[in-house]
Amino acid sequence: MSLLFEDLSTVGGYVTAIDINGQGKSAFLKPDERLIISGKYVVQNPKDHPTRTVQLILFLGQGFLKCIYNDVPPVEPDVEEGTFSFRCHVPEMAGRYLIRAGWAYNWPWPEDAYKYLLAYPRSIETVGEVTAGVFIERPISGMSLLPYLMLVPGVIFLGLGARKK
Repeated sequence: MSLLFEDLSTVGGYVTAIDINGQGKSAFLKPDERLIISGKYVVQNPKDHPTRTVQLILFLGQGFLKCIYNDVPPVEPDVEEGTFSFRCHVPEMAGRYLIRAGWAYNWPWPEDAYKYLLAYPRSIETVGEVTAGVFIERPISGMSLLPYLMLVPGVIFLGLGARKK
């Protein structure tokens, strides 16, 4: 199993796969466009703390995005594997936004776990990214692929292909 977060020898919670709008782990979208984020995760507790509640949190940029797991997982070496899927929106400001995942133990609310992870980011890893920008598309006679230019402050992307709308 290929993990995006860490290897299975360490307890906690890890995102093992992520898909953003059918574009894989990196998506190029317009500001405020709808996102569908889905993926897989794995969680486990250490033998010496079998009853800990694990929160697995997703961030978009520096903001809280979603708590995808908030429960007591099995004790190592057993693991619980699960899936997640939810809708949200790209931020309104053009730019590059990292999707990061982090885990924490025993917080009463997922938002508290998020605040803890911001202060002590030891268990946070980047699992995907969203680039929000303005698309300029212009058909070229005789071409089956649609060239497009994506403008993001400080970055320009030029691509050929049928961009999903």
